This record gives sequence, structure tokens and C-alpha cells, in this order.
Amino acid sequence: MTTTSEFVTVTSAIEQISKDAFKISKFREEIGQILRPNLWICNLSVATDEVGIQGQLETLTFRCEKAEIPGRTVATIDDTGSGPALKIPYEINYSDMEITIICSEDMNEREYFENWINKIVYPPTSDGFAKKSGLVNYYSNFAKGNKLTISQLNDKGAPSFTCILYDIYPIQISPMNLSWEETNTYQRFSVTLNYRYYRHTL
Repeated sequence: MTTTSEFVTVTSAIEQISKDAFKISKFREEIGQILRPNLWICNLSVATDEVGIQGQLETLTFRCEKAEIPGRTVATIDDTGSGPALKIPYEINYSDMEITIICSEDMNEREYFENWINKIVYPPTSDGFAKKSGLVNYYSNFAKGNKLTISQLNDKGAPSFTCILYDIYPIQISPMNLSWEETNTYQRFSVTLNYRYYRHTL
């Protein structure tokens, strides 16, 4: 049977451990170095000649103000043969990603993605509908070989985690707001990108 003195001793020990565990210095020591979401860099490389924009969008590294490390999902199907349903995986699904880009004075970045989308589904021409209008280009002509590289950096500026998205191409360009009320800001737009898969490195 526990005596009163033993109970007091155990309680005091627990209180001391609790105090030590929640000291700020102890917390910082245990959590160590952390990554910050504002330390990152991205680079877009387009490999397809047909797009007419082969190479890199040089300004993207400095104009892209917002991006994300992509996610993926294991797609499953329910096996209800007997007993509780069993989820059986059958493929990996990769989610679209969105980047936000700051516009330069000449709107070069917007023009870049507008031209790219025009090479995916041919648009009407200024004098009507051309022979190719509405036709969808070959996948190899607008996506194959394109790469977007996103790196999470540490406090020293070195990559801690890098994702390379393969066969990437734009599927949506957002509208751009125009307003007399917005005087102390800058123009930006978002691009939604689709890709086939990604790989990561540490």
C-alpha cells in the first residue's frame, strides 16, 4: 500500500518533469531547426518545341510568389466479398497544383502561359475560325518532357526537399482583378498546372 510520503514524492517528481518538459529552452532544444514556408524556389523548364516557348521562363524564379509542394492520393476500391469492406489500392492520383505569379510591366509572364494554352487547344483567329481552331494538339507537343522543380530551402538557403513534376502543362489561367481602389498592391495571376507524376529528393 502506497504511503503518504511516497505519494508526495511521486507527485513532486511528476510536477518537476512537467516543469522541465514545458520550459521554452527545452522545447526549442527538442524541436530543433524548423523549415519556413517562405524559403523556397521554383524553376520551369519547357522541352517541347511545338509550344514555341522552349527553354526556361527566366523570370519565374523571382516572379512566382506562391506555390505548393504537391500531394498525391492512393486510389482504392472497396472489396465487400465478406465481412467488413476492405479497401484495395489500384493506382496513385496526383492532384493539380496552383502557382501565383507577379506580373512584370510588359506582362511577359501572362503572355507566356497564354501562348502555351493556345498550343494545347487551338483558339479562333482574329479573322474567324482557322482550320485548326478547336483542335487539341498532341500531348507530346505541349507536355512531354516539361518539368517544374520546387525546392523547400533551409535557413542556409540549401534545398531540404525537392519535388520535380514531370510532363507539366497549364489547364487554367485565372482572371486578373482591375480596380481603382487597389492602389498599394501589384498585379498578379494564378496558373493551375496538371502533371503526370512527381518524384522527390532530399
